[in-house]
Amino acid sequence: MPALITHHLFGEEAVSLLPEGIVSNQEEMLSFLLGNQGPDPLFACFSTRPDVARACHQLAHAMHRSQVTEALLALRDAVSHLPERDKTIGRAFALGMLGHYLLDSTAHPFVYAQQNAICEAGVGLEDAGGDVHAVIESDIDSWLLWAYRHQTVSEHPVSLNLARTGRIERVAGAMVAQVAWQVFDLSIPANAYGGAVGDYELVYRVIDDGSGLRTDAIALVERIFRSHSRAQALAHHDTTSDACAAANLSHHEWHDPYTGAPSSESFPDLFFSALDRWEAMAESYVKGDARALRAVTGKRNYDGEPTSE
Repeated sequence: MPALITHHLFGEEAVSLLPEGIVSNQEEMLSFLLGNQGPDPLFACFSTRPDVARACHQLAHAMHRSQVTEALLALRDAVSHLPERDKTIGRAFALGMLGHYLLDSTAHPFVYAQQNAICEAGVGLEDAGGDVHAVIESDIDSWLLWAYRHQTVSEHPVSLNLARTGRIERVAGAMVAQVAWQVFDLSIPANAYGGAVGDYELVYRVIDDGSGLRTDAIALVERIFRSHSRAQALAHHDTTSDACAAANLSHHEWHDPYTGAPSSESFPDLFFSALDRWEAMAESYVKGDARALRAVTGKRNYDGEPTSE
């Protein structure tokens, strides 16, 4: 992923490019913005039975890795099985998930290129890829919030980006459970996604406490079992700076880790490049045109890695 704030901001921009009437009220807007968080809340699932949490984690990994077009189209088709009164909520959520995929697949090679360079720099971070990845994304998150909204995380807590209603949780949960079973042969209850979103919200309420004291306490416990703290890596920090090394605003060259292709694009370049492709992708998706959708996705998974599908 890019992280939670970045996906929310992307969703706010993307919704304005949809045809009039696709997202027509506040609840549909919230559903679209929650969809823009993609499968990521499933990674945070913990307050349920161990087998359900495990299935949620497996689903999150599977959705990022493979069968992308099939899963996105299955999510779209799940809307047709909803009660009529819920279909607009479901459609908005499915389109939001598409937006999450678009930004992820566009920006992830950039993030992984940085991650690999840092981990291979000989500074003792060879085994800390996931933590380095999280730091890069949380730095971009905090900077983007300031650069585009002139707000800090203290002024606009991250958890506010997960606003939702009970109906959104119910509808989205049913759709995600359908995709899990139909595409990935995984069984999760219909309330699992809503529970995972609640867990995701709780995680950020705890680690983004402003003082950092709770995160530091968690880090002490983490370091009993591992070398680095994931909580500290995920935590956001207030910034009022226009500079952000992780965003590559100086346009240093980097290489796509999957194709080797060179680039000097910054994160904002990639963000707006994804927005430029959004309308065509959303149109293909709404029409259910698998061939056109594969053409505009470039057959890449959420990590931006080319696939054979």
